[in-house]
Amino acid sequence: GAEGKALFIYNSLFNRIEGNSFADSALGIHLTAGSEDNRIAGNAFIGNRQQVKYVASREQEWSADGRGNYWSDYLGWDRDDDGLGDVAYEPNDNVDRLIWLYPQVRLLLNSPSIELLRWVQRAFPVVRSPGVRDSHPLMRMPAAEPRP
Repeated sequence: GAEGKALFIYNSLFNRIEGNSFADSALGIHLTAGSEDNRIAGNAFIGNRQQVKYVASREQEWSADGRGNYWSDYLGWDRDDDGLGDVAYEPNDNVDRLIWLYPQVRLLLNSPSIELLRWVQRAFPVVRSPGVRDSHPLMRMPAAEPRP
């Protein structure tokens, strides 16, 4: 719900998280404590205040077999009309990580200095922090598959 996390993954490896809808929560998925190498694809992240929170030291790819997830806040395009975004989706940036590590920074959240930091990291993507990346975001919500 809107008050918490749709899914919390703690110290968990090699899980398959597919065909789910994470909607209208404060946080879609929170991964922590070495939760890596999970297969997370074919899901829909809709209207969460924050889609993902992942603070770790490795890059995580959230697409499998050329198919990623649907993100309601994805602003990419699909020029070849194959149903996949032509630009990768990265739910978090360096400012998000800074806020997670130093909660006091929240006081500056909508300030010109934070907006400038976000603009600089988009305009000059020299420093990349480890995080979640969906290289093949879905342009439409995946159809729900019937379960046995």
